[in-house]
Amino acid sequence: MATIKDVARRAGVAISTVSAVINRSAPVSDDVILRVQDAIREIGYVQHSAAKALRSGNSRLIGVIVPDITNPHFSTVARVAEKVCMEAGYMTFVYNTGEDADQEMRILQMMRMQRVAGLILISTRSDAAHGARLMSEINVPTVFLGSYVEEAPFDMITLDEDRASHLAVDYLLGLGHRDVAVISGRAGVSTNEERLNACRRAFAEHGLELRDDRIIPANFSQQQAYDGALALLAAKDRPTAIFALSNMMTIGVMRALLSLKLSCPGDVSLIGIDDFEWPEIMNPPISVVAQPIVAMTECAIRTLLDQITSKKDPVGHRTMFPPELIIRASCAPVGR
Repeated sequence: MATIKDVARRAGVAISTVSAVINRSAPVSDDVILRVQDAIREIGYVQHSAAKALRSGNSRLIGVIVPDITNPHFSTVARVAEKVCMEAGYMTFVYNTGEDADQEMRILQMMRMQRVAGLILISTRSDAAHGARLMSEINVPTVFLGSYVEEAPFDMITLDEDRASHLAVDYLLGLGHRDVAVISGRAGVSTNEERLNACRRAFAEHGLELRDDRIIPANFSQQQAYDGALALLAAKDRPTAIFALSNMMTIGVMRALLSLKLSCPGDVSLIGIDDFEWPEIMNPPISVVAQPIVAMTECAIRTLLDQITSKKDPVGHRTMFPPELIIRASCAPVGR
C-alpha cells in the first residue's frame, strides 16, 4: 500500500510538504501542489481520506457543527441535515462544540483535514473577533444556521427573532401582565442579543419598560435557568409572568416551579421560544413561540449544496423564517 513517504519521494518534496498540500495547513506553491497531486494519482495513495478527496477533487462530506447535541432542537438539526444530505448523495459529520469557542476552532481544523465539501455552522459567538478566527479556518462553502457572526460574510438562515420576541411579549402584556421576567441566553450570541433587544422594544412600544433586574442571564443552560428562576420565584415580589428565550431554559424554569411547589399559570405564567416534541405530556402544556427548525435546516442544506455545485461565492444574505405563537395552558390573565 502506498504511503505518504512514497508520495513525497515521487513528487521530490519533503513529507511535511505533502502533508501541507493534503491538509492545506501551510502555504505551498501551485507548482508543488500539482506535483503532489500528480504523485498521489500516479501511485494511488488512498490511505488517508483527505488524500482521497484531493485525488478526486470532489468531497462528498458535509460538516454539521452544533452547540449542544443533547438539546432536542439541535438533535433535530442533525437528523434533518443527515436526511437531506443523504438524499443529495452526501454524508454528514456532526460535531458538538459544547458552547466552547476554542473547541469550535479545533473542530474546524479537523474539518479541514477531512476535506469536507461544506459546513453548516451554529457558532458559539457572534462578535467580529470570532468572525476573524472563523475566516482563518474556513476555506469551504459555509452556511450559518440560527445565528450570524460579524465579519464572516456567509449566507445565514435564521428565525425572525424580532417578531418572535414581540409575539411573546405582546401576548403576555395583552393578558394584563406588567411584571414580566426574561430568562436570557448567552451574551455575545446574535440569537440572544436580538431576542432580548426585541423584548425591550416590545415593552417600550406599550409605553412600558423591561426592568434590568427582571432580566436573568442563564447562558442557554437548563441548570442556570433553574438557579436563576429559583431565586426569582422564591422572592416576595416574584413576577407574574416569565418569558424564557430558549427551550432548555424553559425547562429550567419549569423545574424551579416544581421545586417551589408553585402552580403554572396559577402563581406565574410561562412562555418560551422553541417548541417541544411532546408538549401534551407537560403539566401544564407550555405556550411557546415556535420556530420551523425543520424547514430552516432544509433551507440551510439546500443553500449550501447550491454553493458547492455552482461554486458561487456567498453574499451574506439572510433568510428569515417567521415564528408561530402557539397558545396552550401555561399563561393566564393576571389575577385569574
